[in-house]
Amino acid sequence: MSKKPDTDAIVGVFEAAIHILLDHGFTRDEALQLMLSQIAVQVSPEIMRLGVTLSENHHEDFAKAEWSGGEDAVQQKLGSIEYALGPL
Repeated sequence: MSKKPDTDAIVGVFEAAIHILLDHGFTRDEALQLMLSQIAVQVSPEIMRLGVTLSENHHEDFAKAEWSGGEDAVQQKLGSIEYALGPL
């Protein structure tokens, strides 16, 4: 990667996309699967392998989180997930 990513901005972009898909009737998991399917076909197999490694190492952290959507959502600063994006 040519530059260090702004992890807060990246998380914000994904959350915005998830909320758009939630508004279209998808669940959070379905929204993530839809985005992953597009990412998977657009990145190289090497990058997908890195993604699998990141998932294996960090999925448990996110699986414990409770996610709000729709009218229950509260606007707040998401914080950095730089530890998960560090290898990129």
